[in-house]
Amino acid sequence: MKIKYLTIALLISLASASITACAVTAETQEGDQSSFVERIKNKSYPAVFQAWNPLDMPETFKTDSLANRLKTAAKHSLLWEEPVSQLGFNTPLVLGLVWDDKYAGMATQFTQDTLFQAKQNRKTLLDHNPDMVLLMEIRWRDAPGSYFPEDCEYWARNPDGTRVMGWDGGPEPYYIINYENENFQQRVAQQARAAVDSGIYDGVMLDWSGHLEIIKKIKHSIGQDGLILVNIHDEIDKVAKYKDYINGAFMECGPETDRLCTWEKMQQALAMYETEFQSPQINALELWTADRNQEQAMRAITTMGITHSDGYVLYADRNPLPTPDHLHNWYSFWDADLGKPVAKGFKRSDGAYQREFEKGVAVYNPPFNKPVKVVFDKNYLAVSTQVPRPDFDIPRGDGEIFLQQD
Repeated sequence: MKIKYLTIALLISLASASITACAVTAETQEGDQSSFVERIKNKSYPAVFQAWNPLDMPETFKTDSLANRLKTAAKHSLLWEEPVSQLGFNTPLVLGLVWDDKYAGMATQFTQDTLFQAKQNRKTLLDHNPDMVLLMEIRWRDAPGSYFPEDCEYWARNPDGTRVMGWDGGPEPYYIINYENENFQQRVAQQARAAVDSGIYDGVMLDWSGHLEIIKKIKHSIGQDGLILVNIHDEIDKVAKYKDYINGAFMECGPETDRLCTWEKMQQALAMYETEFQSPQINALELWTADRNQEQAMRAITTMGITHSDGYVLYADRNPLPTPDHLHNWYSFWDADLGKPVAKGFKRSDGAYQREFEKGVAVYNPPFNKPVKVVFDKNYLAVSTQVPRPDFDIPRGDGEIFLQQD
């Protein structure tokens, strides 16, 4: 969830000869996942996603009870969660499945009480938003120290036998997993299968740019029964490796504050992801800026997303803040109902990008372009200003949604 700007030392020794093996028999339940294709296809635009942590406007969108938490979460069309890290931060889950083992990394099934409640939660979410898609993150790179027994072969080890430190932003020490261990790779695939078979999740999400052999094993395990989303930012070089296995990229990007992605490469990557990854596609584009109140940036990332893809968008807090990652506001701009796209987006002669929808038009003007004028042959309503007129100016690094008028 956090981006760590340190390279793990190559001096790591993956000691395992004297370490206890960690075997658990898999027991999974069947679940009907057949409808996620239609839900992805039927969504309206813009479609917003929730990455782990919730919408953070408690005066307007309450999360103080399960009913309110579900109602607020259902404003999003795509959501993923991960019980170990979120519960470690005392962040309530939306669906709420919890692994059934003292050591969550050893589990291949969920507790019966959380499975029962999660089924009710899923039904409620889909009652609120019938097009919602639900994923579970499966840990593969690092984990809290309590994820496996301390002497487990799955931990990466320093030459002195101690565990290699991982992400430094957790509620307890996180340690690097020996993700080259084939037994561990099979364990991840088993957990992915359990998530899909639970009937709660439509697929799985992998953080930290993924790992090819693990992704292959997950794909072999879940086949076409579930979706696979991987956090690869704007890393176009990952396309050739992953394109036969995954359904989309989580593009976690902070071009202005954290040098994570660039506006131009985000645009190029998103367009490529839309053509190369497996169907149905679920690309999820997120932007961070210095704070979440820069609505011009929100409009820019939203319109980039919907002119360049059939995916999902989010404008959220940047990770380096001391608060939980990916907290976000809800903007009235996202309440616009464009319906479904009727054509692919195209580049205009003035350098902006435009796409036609059932109920309106979206235009994205990149930060590296000049200001542009959009002219229609009749009045359209600009969502950001609520002003109907036939012509509009869009600054560079901005975008607009124009709704048809009766």
